[in-house]
Amino acid sequence: MTNTNNPLSKYFRQIALYTNLPSDGEYYPSGALQFDNEKELAVYPMTAKDEMMMSTPDALMNGDSTVSVIRSCVPGIKDPWMMPVLDIDTIMIAIRIATYGEQMEVTTAIPGLDEKTTVSVDLRVASDQMDTRPFDGYVPAGPISFKIKPMSYRQLTNLQLKTYEQQRLISQVVESDLNPADKQSKFSEMFMSMTNITVANMQESILEITADGQKVTDRVYINEFVDNMDSKQANLIKDKLQAQTQLGKLKPIPVSTTKEQQEKGAPEKFDVPVSMDNSNFFVSKS
Repeated sequence: MTNTNNPLSKYFRQIALYTNLPSDGEYYPSGALQFDNEKELAVYPMTAKDEMMMSTPDALMNGDSTVSVIRSCVPGIKDPWMMPVLDIDTIMIAIRIATYGEQMEVTTAIPGLDEKTTVSVDLRVASDQMDTRPFDGYVPAGPISFKIKPMSYRQLTNLQLKTYEQQRLISQVVESDLNPADKQSKFSEMFMSMTNITVANMQESILEITADGQKVTDRVYINEFVDNMDSKQANLIKDKLQAQTQLGKLKPIPVSTTKEQQEKGAPEKFDVPVSMDNSNFFVSKS
């Protein structure tokens, strides 16, 4: 809340732009989203506090910094944790443009060389090249069918944290002095943990199941079904989700090398992925 009596209030940051969402506002629970202008969201530049949040490693790791900055810069998204992943890149690009402008320099290593190169990216052009097709949530599976939704930002963050933790534990076990039997036991525990994480994500991704003409939306029934469905049905859902992972994502940036670099062993062209959800994306102003 701002103090309307503050004589400096007219100099506070203003709306810099409006943006649409690839999801068109679907898949947000009630109260998590409020459009500002029909189907558009107002985007404000980052504050100094926001910039500091995007430079805090622990907050970046658990997603708190991203959520905090989205709440600050895109107040129409009331609960960023529930934002579908296909909206993340669009929102982060909009915040980046609102704060620093359309141009961004990306520095990357050149494959085959011990050198780096810097390229300038027009973020508006890059965002126009995104795959913004609607998410297809229908999955037929013989006598039944599923309606699924894209993963939420909370799901994605939890999955990344748990995966990181499991990888850390695997490294610890590999380097430990445990005997082979105990190591195998630890590996089995970690494999079971990752399996449970995968199943939990699948349960959360299913909105409803249609069977014998009846739509089932009760979470208890859906979760029980996922625990007992056969692997073919599970793979159909995983394949559908995997096939749409690039929806709303910024495409890699094509980079061309010089003749001199090519003579040293560099390829003529290579692609550079750009991540929206990290501190470098925001601290690099030029």
